[in-house]
Amino acid sequence: MSFLKTPSYQKLKKIGQEDLLKDWDTFTFLQQEELALQIEQLDIKTFFQQKKALLSQPNKKMATLTPFNEFEIAGVNKRKKLGKEAIAAGLVGCLVVAGGQGTRLGHLGPKGTFPVTVVRHKSLFQLLCEKVKAAQAQLHCQLLIAVMTSQSNHKETLSYFIQHRYFGLKPEQLFFFSQSSLPFLTSEGQLFLDSQAKIVCGPDGNGSSLKEFISQGIWSKWYEKGVRYLNYLQIDNALADPFDAELIGYQIESLADVVIKAVKRADPLEKVGVIVKCGSQVEVVEYFELSDKERFALDHQKQLQHPLANISAFSFSMQVVKQVIEQNFADFPLHKSWKTVGETDSKTLFSSKKQAWKFERFIFDLLPFIDKVAALLYPRCQCFAPLKNCSGVDSIETVKTALQAFDCEKFQEITKTAILQNQVFELDPQFYYPTEKLVKQWQGKELPSQPYIDFYT
Repeated sequence: MSFLKTPSYQKLKKIGQEDLLKDWDTFTFLQQEELALQIEQLDIKTFFQQKKALLSQPNKKMATLTPFNEFEIAGVNKRKKLGKEAIAAGLVGCLVVAGGQGTRLGHLGPKGTFPVTVVRHKSLFQLLCEKVKAAQAQLHCQLLIAVMTSQSNHKETLSYFIQHRYFGLKPEQLFFFSQSSLPFLTSEGQLFLDSQAKIVCGPDGNGSSLKEFISQGIWSKWYEKGVRYLNYLQIDNALADPFDAELIGYQIESLADVVIKAVKRADPLEKVGVIVKCGSQVEVVEYFELSDKERFALDHQKQLQHPLANISAFSFSMQVVKQVIEQNFADFPLHKSWKTVGETDSKTLFSSKKQAWKFERFIFDLLPFIDKVAALLYPRCQCFAPLKNCSGVDSIETVKTALQAFDCEKFQEITKTAILQNQVFELDPQFYYPTEKLVKQWQGKELPSQPYIDFYT
């Protein structure tokens, strides 16, 4: 069969991308096979959505926005008790988004393998798993965790968990799945190849996490097991709580379809999504999509008019998630960003750097399709310490400072004793989900001299 009659060429010709194959005869047989498979899997409708997004200007939202002020404040014991009962009854699972690489941190490997704790230098994955173990010990149950990887770090993430024996969890309670990807486009809206003759693609955003969670069969397995609420978080938030009892309790109490876990915006320039109302709907608007007028707006008390920051932590109704994803996912907008793709470390396949457009769907894109959205406001120091940069804001230095402050607060809360300044120590996550036995053991005790503190210290 003539090359010009191959399905790959004909499909690309329909979308004006046939030049992608101009060097076809120079590719190895394996490269031709893999490229043909990529082309076969290319979704034409989505490609045209990308082209359309490329032509559109950034949507600066202004006139239709009003402040979202109908939130509740965290710290109610009744809600915590209600949430603990639901978690112990097997009604709650946790979805962790962990598709990122540690490139910006100077780290070779998945971001979840980056060491963050103050004394034992536990990785984000280890810290997460030990929190789950502690929650299980407190509530006398086995808990379910789903970890969404990306195509670039899936095998390495699995190997990391296997190598560390799942950090004490059982393999059957962990579910790993990979998110899908979308091709990058040049400034002219063209597909392009890397040095291995593959179409250059990137992860398609955390908005696809729920879609893949459903399509890869995990939703059905969990629902059959009785899971009705999904606690969602990102692995790069070192203070994330995989089983937040109060968040779940508030969702049950409020009958909300989704509860957003929020903190107050630090300042108008903070690079976080902002929770607003658009008409009657609750939405999250990215900081770069917000007009300066709205971003800096103050109320009559000289406080930010839009006070709440989105930290990508949610509690979802399992039934509502399935309904929205199946009916509305195609209507989620594509967010574009101008990125550098290319050789960033020794493991990449790219032979040279190139600027191109990346396209993503975000988790908060489902909010406009949901009727009842609530928000619970937490102190930042209790729940938000993101690891994004190698230095400065949201770096390992700020994360370690936040973890140390959190441990100080937890130790004093349990022991009722004060801690001297500048004492460096690390708590075992048992202290984050204390059992009655642990509280009895530690009440009234002063901070030990050992830098790592567990039940038996």
